[in-house]
Amino acid sequence: MERPIDLKVGVKPVFVQLIHSGSYEGPCRVGDRKSLDPETERMRGEENFKRFVEDLKANLSPDARILEPVRIEWGDNWIIPERELKKLEGDLEDVDLFFVSGGLSQYPAITIGHRYGKPIAMMGAVVTVDVASYLRSRGLEGYAPLDFAELNHLISLLKVRKAVRNTKVLLALEGDVIPVGVVSTVWDLDDLRDRLGVEHVSIPAREIFRRMETMPEEDLKRAEEITDGLIGRAEKVHMSRGDILQSAKFYVTVRKMMDELECNAFVIPCFEICARRLAESNRLTFCLTHSLLKDEGYPSACEGDINVLMAMALLMYTSGKSAYMGNSYIVNRTENVIAVHHDVPGLKMKGLNGPDLPYEIRNFTVGGWGATIRYDFSMDIGEPVTMARFNPAATKLLVAGGEMAGSGGFDRVGCSLSAHVKVSDAVELLHKEVDFGHHLALVYGDYTKEMRELGEMMGIEVVEV
Repeated sequence: MERPIDLKVGVKPVFVQLIHSGSYEGPCRVGDRKSLDPETERMRGEENFKRFVEDLKANLSPDARILEPVRIEWGDNWIIPERELKKLEGDLEDVDLFFVSGGLSQYPAITIGHRYGKPIAMMGAVVTVDVASYLRSRGLEGYAPLDFAELNHLISLLKVRKAVRNTKVLLALEGDVIPVGVVSTVWDLDDLRDRLGVEHVSIPAREIFRRMETMPEEDLKRAEEITDGLIGRAEKVHMSRGDILQSAKFYVTVRKMMDELECNAFVIPCFEICARRLAESNRLTFCLTHSLLKDEGYPSACEGDINVLMAMALLMYTSGKSAYMGNSYIVNRTENVIAVHHDVPGLKMKGLNGPDLPYEIRNFTVGGWGATIRYDFSMDIGEPVTMARFNPAATKLLVAGGEMAGSGGFDRVGCSLSAHVKVSDAVELLHKEVDFGHHLALVYGDYTKEMRELGEMMGIEVVEV
């Protein structure tokens, strides 16, 4: 199962060469007869094309996959031959961005934009904004990065959008798609697919428990390896191996079903399953599953909350870090400190490819079961964080930057862990939440600018606090 976060942006380099019909001077060109000769132009263009490709290979981000570069010619009759445009179509399905360069390339660039409906980028000034403004005024995508740094930033945003469009959620249900604990969740999943490209597969949550009961030997061995690894790396463990194993078995079962159904995100309700005694009879909660999935790069959300799952996806795909999530409320109104409160921290919150963070394992219940990861957020006081949540229609994104200010509930049972975050205006943030709901996704780092840019790119209104 390919992680959306690993997808690359297919960049199609297109070098446009205008070949004049003869050697002549005028308001559009000057030079001696030899330099203006069509064959001289063509030779010069071939050299420039080689340099164009070399520069791309030397400077383009590893987030990009450079597709076969193409050089197309057109003439001073201002007609682009069909045979030249056909050169672009060999790998069209893989193209996420046409990167166009060359002389007097505006008309070919807008023709490509109209014909194929894919984003067009041209680097530099003058003609680049000419093309971008034309395309944008007609509902097409045009970009004018000034240099490779800006082009690579654009590619990073396109990568996030592509990752979202390739997200497929395993939606475990126990009753209605609107869970009793988060009635503000996204309810129109068809619209979510049509606008943002997010697919889903619904399954009965009970099917996960059924599969877990008949777990094959190799899956049980995998769960035991995960359990022993977590215990071995933990600074302290406050519960039995057997009860940790139960939570690990649930994770392994979910992970296997995600593979089988080609899903790369997960959401499951809590209250409904709790009330059916399914959690108690199996001596597990879902907290560890959420933590482990996110540490692998797969968004995973509590309480059937699709809004926070989608915000988590944006933040994880942008940052390359595991996300935290939880309920938000004010802990210090004077200091503008809020809490984000749930037992689902990740070990890779500082980077998916980095080392594990220090942690303890603690039972969720007084009965000693329900494995949870505990991380002390107070070790990170002063570090920047970004929080976000979609509204129930998935048309708006609430974004708030802040800095870590402390931790709570580290050594208590229940859903007790919290990250304390200092924000610019805690009261305003909570008032804004009336249009969004009560869970926030959180990642380390300041990604507020990227969220604004992604909002514009994806047609999402960003509400920033």
